[in-house]
Amino acid sequence: MGRVTDWIKSKKESFKRARKDKLNREALDQLSSEAGPKFDLLEKIEESPYYGKSPSSNDARSREILESLPTSKNLSQTMVPGQLVIFKYFEPKTKEELEYYDAYPCTIYFNQVKTQQGMRYLGFNIHYYPPKMRYKVMNKIFDIFKPVYSKYFQDGTTKEMDAFDYQYLMKALEKAKLDFGVRMYIPELVAEARTIPPKYWEIAVFTEGWFKKRTREAIMRYWRNWKSKYTN
Repeated sequence: MGRVTDWIKSKKESFKRARKDKLNREALDQLSSEAGPKFDLLEKIEESPYYGKSPSSNDARSREILESLPTSKNLSQTMVPGQLVIFKYFEPKTKEELEYYDAYPCTIYFNQVKTQQGMRYLGFNIHYYPPKMRYKVMNKIFDIFKPVYSKYFQDGTTKEMDAFDYQYLMKALEKAKLDFGVRMYIPELVAEARTIPPKYWEIAVFTEGWFKKRTREAIMRYWRNWKSKYTN
């Protein structure tokens, strides 16, 4: 009986793997080589083979692609404001005091800021929003800085991004009551960081937070409560 159960389990895993591989190939085939005047990120997201699938499955699929991108050994030298970055943040310095945290953020990097506790990375973590809201927010950010992201669409950049103004974006997020996802990170605790060229944004939006101390569902409730509080 045990052998039969193991065989069935193996077949199910093989089927899942084959389906995952197929969807990932389709997602990669869909990627654009450039972002012309008519490029619409939201439209690309809605055409994705991941669209409408379960968040947990999409997280595994999309991360597999993103984790094939090279890691940055010296993030402070390669990360510039405006880039989308994914990294591991497993051991926050104050994790015992935190009510929750994302151990694998996907963040639009704003800048390094000096605080009383030392230097911090300031960024906008897209995981703090439900999928459809996340798609719209990323589409809006791309549109605001379309000339910048179109210029570095294929490979990203390690140079200063022309005309990217993170303070302008911060104000826009605050005005739209979307600054819930703005977070700080201790540079020394960031691991396995990868910068994500705009070409891959339509894949990155399908990653989910690896939330610790609270479930993803609880974080989404926090977001809804926060939005309700600040929009009334």
